[in-house]
This record gives sequence, structure tokens and C-alpha cells, in this order.
Amino acid sequence: MKILKKRTDSEVYHLGIDALINNFGTAGASRFLNQIEPRTGNYTLERHEWLDKIDRKTGLELIKEIRKVNIEVEIENQRIAKLKADICGNGKPKIKRLEEISDEDLYRVGLDLLIETLGLGSMSHFLRVCEPGTGVYAVDRYENPKLIAQTDEVEQKQAS
Repeated sequence: MKILKKRTDSEVYHLGIDALINNFGTAGASRFLNQIEPRTGNYTLERHEWLDKIDRKTGLELIKEIRKVNIEVEIENQRIAKLKADICGNGKPKIKRLEEISDEDLYRVGLDLLIETLGLGSMSHFLRVCEPGTGVYAVDRYENPKLIAQTDEVEQKQAS
């Protein structure tokens, strides 16, 4: 059994932002982050509203439907994996291709990328930290070292 290291909000944020910028570039990362919205509702309470009303026969029918949907989900997951490989394949983002895809596809590819980089638990932690109105974190002052180096390089070229 693998024991996962508990990460701070700042660590999760830094790892996630680095993964997004390295794979999507700054514009793509910003576009992804603009899609994060605060969650609403309480799943624990809400599930009882519909789950308590389901009898055995209905439950079995729902399970059959879920199995059909799972096949469609697998096909969609393969499409997203291909799209991700097309955008981030060689470690350098393909900006032109990134600009051509829908926000929904960018978001799905970004989630897949974050799961791959951070793991499922830390991916949801990252989204929670990035949600608007979630509090003050050190992440507000985060500066990506790769982005700083690129900016310095551009400024040096302009000065020459």
C-alpha cells in the first residue's frame, strides 16, 4: 500500500500551476483556471433525497444504464487522452492546437493532466485551493520559475 505525502495548499498549488503552464503555456493555463467555479450543494445530504426513493428493481435498472454509460465514458476518455497527447505530446505545448479546442475539452484535458501530475486527491485539493473566494493563501504570491526565466530572456532580447 502506497502512503501518500500530505501536501500543503501552497505545495499543491505550485505543482498544479507548474504542470498547467509547462503543458498549456501561460495563456492555456489561465484559460483553464478561469473555468474553475465554486462548488455548491452538499452531496452527503442530497444523495438521500434520491437514493432513499429507489427500490431494488429501479436500482438494477440504474446499474444497467450505468454500465452502458461507462462504455460511452471510456470512448470519451480515449478521445481526451488523444487530444492531450496532441497538445502536450513532446513536453512543449502546441499553442495553435490549444487555441482551436473548446473550453470544455481544455478543461477535461487539464483535469486529466492534474490527475496524472498530482493524483486524484491532490487534483481536487488543487481545484479547491484555486476556487474564487476560498481564502488567502501563499499561492497569491506564487511566481513560476520557468515563466520568470522566459520573461527575463524576452527582456534581455529587447534590451539588446
